[in-house]
Amino acid sequence: MTMTNSTIAAIATPTGSGGIGIIKISGQDAASVAASVFRPSDRNAVFSKDGIPVQSHHLYHGYIADPQNGRILDEVLLTVMLAPHSYTREDVVEIQAHGGFAVLNAILNLVLERGARLADPGEFTKRAYINGRIDLTQAEAVIDIINAKTESSLEIAAAQIRGSIKERIESVRDTLLFMLIETEAAIDFPDDVEESIDTDTMTQVLEKEVVNQLNGLIDQYENAHFLRDGLKVLIAGRPNVGKSSLMNSLLRKDRAIVTPVPGTTRDVIEETLNIRGIPVIISDTAGLHKTDDPIEILGIK
Repeated sequence: MTMTNSTIAAIATPTGSGGIGIIKISGQDAASVAASVFRPSDRNAVFSKDGIPVQSHHLYHGYIADPQNGRILDEVLLTVMLAPHSYTREDVVEIQAHGGFAVLNAILNLVLERGARLADPGEFTKRAYINGRIDLTQAEAVIDIINAKTESSLEIAAAQIRGSIKERIESVRDTLLFMLIETEAAIDFPDDVEESIDTDTMTQVLEKEVVNQLNGLIDQYENAHFLRDGLKVLIAGRPNVGKSSLMNSLLRKDRAIVTPVPGTTRDVIEETLNIRGIPVIISDTAGLHKTDDPIEILGIK
C-alpha cells in the first residue's frame, strides 16, 4: 500500500500518565477500524449497518472492547471527522481515552491488529501537506507551535500556520509571473503587443517592491529563527567563582548544586529562561582548570 491509501494510527498525546490520552487514526479505513473496537453506550447512536460511524464531526460515548473476547479496556469518547473536513483531508477518528501508558498502548495495539499501521513520526502532518491541506510553511509552523517556548515565538508560529508567509511569497510570485508574461509576450509576439515594455518601470518594481518584499521575508525568517531556537549563553570560568550561584540567581531557583568544594559541577546543566519574549538557554559548566580527576576532565571538555 502507498502512504496515502493505507490507514495509520498513533498515540497523539505525550507519553506518560495524564487525565486524557488520544489515539488518532487516519485513512480510508479509519472509521471501520475504530468501529471494530468501539462499543457505543447509546444504542440510538447513528451508525451504518456494518457498525461504521457515518456522522462527521460528532462525538460518541462508549467503550473500547477486544473483539476477540469482549473484554472492556476503557471508557472513551470517539470523534469522527470524515474527509475532506479533517486535518489530513482523510477520514480521521480520534479515540479519547484515559491517559495511562498501559491503556493507551493496549488500545493502540487493538487498532493495529484491526488493520491500521503505526504512523511514522510526523506522518499526519505529511499527509495534510500531500493532500493540499497545508503548504510547507504551514507544516513547519506546526512543529514551531509545539516547541514554542515564549509567547513571542508562539505568536509568529500561529501567524505562519494561518498562512501569513504563504501570502507574502505568493504576492512576490504573482508579481514576477506577471512581468515574465509581459516580457515573453513582447518577445514572441512583437507585432501583437500595442505598447513596448517599460523597462524602467519594470526595474523600479523589481528594486522597490520585489527586492524589499524578499528582504522582509529574510528578516522575518531570521527573527523567527532567533525566537524559536533562542539565545545560547555559556557561563564559564575557574572553579568556585560563583558560576552555579549566578545560574541559580538568574533562574530564581536552586537548579545547580552549590558547595565550597571545587569541581562540584561536572556535567553541563542547561535551563531555558524567558527574557522579554526571547528564550535564553543558559548553560552552567565545570570550572576551567588543570585536574587529574578523569570525570572532571570530561566535564571541562
